[in-house]
Amino acid sequence: MSRSIRFYDNLIPAILSGDKTITIRSASGYRYKPGSRLDVLRDSNGERVAEIEITAVEAICFQDLNESHAEREAMSLTALKKLIAEIYPGIDHLTVISFKLIQ
Repeated sequence: MSRSIRFYDNLIPAILSGDKTITIRSASGYRYKPGSRLDVLRDSNGERVAEIEITAVEAICFQDLNESHAEREAMSLTALKKLIAEIYPGIDHLTVISFKLIQ
């Protein structure tokens, strides 16, 4: 059985281009381990679009998100904070999952 991770459809192009190299998830993101390979699935329909390898997993607080995180998410810091607040309202403890595109 292959492990997978879902991404919103609008984020897929940045993953495929290599511009997006992290994802920020709730603290439950710690279930992902460096060295793990995951299928990237399109959120809307579950279509497999790529494979990534997890390179690092680290805890972070919302207020500590910075320009480096935004750059690796392929968006502005303002847009990143807005998106995270919409997805995880009221959640302060997050997980930064770094990855590289395999295919």
